Formats: sequence, C-alpha cells, structure tokens
Amino acid sequence: MASQLRVGLVGVNAGRSWAKDSHIPALQSLPEFKIAAVATRKMATATAAAEAFGASEAYDDFHALVRSDRVDVVSVSVRVPSHREVVIAALEAGKHVMCEWPLGRNVDEADQMAAMARDAGVHVCIGLQGRMSPAARRAAQLVRDGRIGRPLTASVYSPNGGYGPRIPSDYAYLMDPANGANLTTILGGHTMDLAISLLGGFRSVAAQTTIMFEDVELTDPPGSVRRETPDHLFIQARCDSGCSLGIEVAGNRPTDLAFSLKIVGTAGELTLTGGHSHGYQSSDLKLEGTISFDPPEPHATSGLEGSPINVAELYRAFGRDILNGTRSVRDFDHAAQLTRLVRAVRRAGETGERQVNDGWPAE
Repeated sequence: MASQLRVGLVGVNAGRSWAKDSHIPALQSLPEFKIAAVATRKMATATAAAEAFGASEAYDDFHALVRSDRVDVVSVSVRVPSHREVVIAALEAGKHVMCEWPLGRNVDEADQMAAMARDAGVHVCIGLQGRMSPAARRAAQLVRDGRIGRPLTASVYSPNGGYGPRIPSDYAYLMDPANGANLTTILGGHTMDLAISLLGGFRSVAAQTTIMFEDVELTDPPGSVRRETPDHLFIQARCDSGCSLGIEVAGNRPTDLAFSLKIVGTAGELTLTGGHSHGYQSSDLKLEGTISFDPPEPHATSGLEGSPINVAELYRAFGRDILNGTRSVRDFDHAAQLTRLVRAVRRAGETGERQVNDGWPAE
C-alpha cells in the first residue's frame, strides 16, 4: 500500500456537518492521509463538498464510493441509524473503516459489524477520540505505572451545550430512543470510555436517568417534539480495581462550564479538565496532579482547536496501524462491548437495579 492513505468520506457536507467541522480539518493536517472522495445523498452537495475539500471524486451513492479503487479508507459520518448499511458495504468492499461512535443503534447491530470486521481482516476504528487526547493518554500511563498508588475514588462532570428545551429541527431524531443517538449513548458512551481508559473496566453500574425538558421546541423550521431520551444522567460504577466512580452527564449546560475528571489514589491525585459545547471529546484536555510527571506528548498537528483536535490524534494512530500492521486503536469489538455497557446504564436507570458486567470493555 502507498505511504499516503486515500480516504473516502460518507456524510460530509460543505455547508454544515460534523465531518466538515472535525474530520476534514483533522485529515487535512495529517500528511499520511489524502481526501480522495466524498459521498452525500445528492450529487449537488457531493460536488460542492468535493470542490471545497479537494476530493477528486464525488458520489450521490455511497456504494460507488466504497467500491472505488482510489479509496483505501472509508470514514463513516452519517447519522447512527445509517451506520450499519455503510459500514457493511465498506467491509464487503475490503476497505479499512473508521466509524463515528456509536457504532450502531443497538447491541445486535454493533455485534454484527464487529463480527464482519473480524472476518474481513481489515483495520477498523471506532470514533472514541476523547481517550486519544495527549493529556488523557499521559494520565492513563501514570495510573498504570502506579504513580498515584491504588485509585480509591474518581468523579467526572461531563457537560454538553445541547439537549435543552430548544434545538434545531435537524436534531429531532435524537429524541427517539430507537435511533440509538442520544445523550446516554453519545456523551455517556464517550465519557465512560474515557473513565475506562484511565481506571479499567467496570464491575457493576447503577444509574439515575432524567428527562428535564420533555417538550422540545424545534427551530429551522419551527415545530415541536416530545423528548423520550434522558437529558441528564448520574452513573455510579464500581471498577474492577475496586475504585468507586461517580459520573454526571448533563445536557443544556453553559458552554463555558468545564469538564472535569478527578482521581484520588493512595499516593496522589490527578485531574483532567477541559471544555467544549460538543462535549469533552472536542476539547484540549489539561492534566494536573499532586505528583510530578513529564508533560503530555505534543498534539499530532499544531494549529487545531475544538472538534478536530482529538480526531486528528485518532486518525494518526489509525493511519499508523494500517501502514505498519499494528492494532492500537479501539476497534468494533470494543465498540460492541461499550454498547453493552450503555445498554446496562439504560436498564439501570429504567429499573433502579444495579447491573453487573455483561461483556463490557476491560480497558
């Protein structure tokens, strides 16, 4: 394979899209990648995206993109209900795949894609970019090395500017639990994954899920919808190490209210802080502690801020895996395990009963 990986993006729009804000600047900053193709539902928007982002190919059918001989990696950034169809087509075409989190709408979909990825023998990557922050990676190393002793307790506050009483109409699908895209799955999944990367797997979880704003006003165009998924979440977890962990995931919070994660050990403390309206995974996390430590590694590329900063870290690691034959990034098996944990949190909130490990992520 050539030293530069050719990427085809499914779900990128030159006007407004998550891929435009995060994937495009991340890929453009990394010399090992080339944006080769884009696909949207309409040829006009696909052509506009190709012209805006320097792609040589534009498609209004993602099947044509994944079959292109000029695409090595397929990046899936469509809405969660459409992930399965695009991912399966890309795997059947023998392409490496990067898919946004959540992988699927439910455990069955995630398991199917994970099994297909194993059989395909390609490299796959799930978009859990928060754990790729240099500060988070340094914190995880310090905990593994025993620098703060045995972790005793940890607390996380993970806010988001969305999920309030007034949202754009494009986000109405987030209100329906059948779509698999909501505060619990998206921000809850990202936040628990970061905690797992630092503290290891969970032995059990309890949860309190709340809908603070049931009636939601829609804008652009105007309308209304009933929220059927939580916009606030408390999780209490017991880690395999014995550490007691508390997590608050909160929607509709001011954009300047910062994320924080604090670990207290027998020999010291560590604190990660950051802040972004899209959630901690879009922020440049900072690490502080009561112990001395080497500073985190520099970012994959300089000059990025906000949403693309940790996405670039993830792409760089994924690219190295493909080019060198290594397996360092979290794959679809990990995504399926995390989907099981998210399901357990939902069940704990609905039933009031503590849930025990049922194939959840170990690290």
